[in-house]
Amino acid sequence: MAGGGPLGCYNLKLPTLHKMQWLYARRETSDNWQREASMEPARAGFHKIVADILRRAPAEDAAGIAWGLVCGQPVADKTEVLEFHEGVLRVRVPDEAWRANLAGFVPRYLELLNTMLSKKVEKIEFVPPQKKGAA
Repeated sequence: MAGGGPLGCYNLKLPTLHKMQWLYARRETSDNWQREASMEPARAGFHKIVADILRRAPAEDAAGIAWGLVCGQPVADKTEVLEFHEGVLRVRVPDEAWRANLAGFVPRYLELLNTMLSKKVEKIEFVPPQKKGAA
């Protein structure tokens, strides 16, 4: 999925699931729950739109779109989905530090990706750039 970031040719700017979950949690604890309860249909509509986009997209494109939504814009800007093949999502990361930091999020990423995609993601491989001179 070269160019255009994790959303590729779909050119969408959607809120991340992290933001949606935060808003939902805030709604549950708010004193103004009646006013904020009207957001629930919008949330369901958002998930329906995302599911429709992912259902229509080829598996690799769908994985790239879902990755951008699951990990959030700051991480998506620094990473690139290389491929999604046989349940393995390979993601290029800037360096070993990013690889180590993102490893702790893998269980949550897998959970969220598998709620969005029709093909199961069994593993995420973070791939740092090859060092110069390495074959």
